[in-house]
Amino acid sequence: MSNARVTRFNVICGNPVNMGTDLEYWRQVKEQAARILEEAIEMNTAAQEEDYQGVIDGWGDVKYTNEYMDDILKGAGVDTKKVFDTIASNNDQKFTTSYTYACDSKEALEHLDVDCYLDSTTYEGTLYYVIRRVADNKILKLKHHESPDLSIFVPKEFL
Repeated sequence: MSNARVTRFNVICGNPVNMGTDLEYWRQVKEQAARILEEAIEMNTAAQEEDYQGVIDGWGDVKYTNEYMDDILKGAGVDTKKVFDTIASNNDQKFTTSYTYACDSKEALEHLDVDCYLDSTTYEGTLYYVIRRVADNKILKLKHHESPDLSIFVPKEFL
């Protein structure tokens, strides 16, 4: 997933993946996470201002900074491709073709005082249902959704 140009840039700029002490590694993780957040905030600001060029610039910057986080995680032994695949599979549990199950899931969320609604779309000829939060249209987890155990990807020295 990582881009060799991103790796080259970071090494040339004095930011190679640091597998020295835990303190040095965590400093690098925190700094890179802060860079990703800063770029995401800039992209969000551009989106709110309907500045399309700013959105494109922000997207590229988020992708670029996130690519180097991929290098940092791989340096510690994380199989980032498997992590991504696990999360993608988990997100596949957030939609259903069953109207009844979608309605049951909506009702369960409403019992938890979540303001939500049922939404549907057709993809490749199949009708799918999701539950969205009213406030921001975020896709919510359906009833019986199980989050993945990402601890299996954490290197032993970080447990």
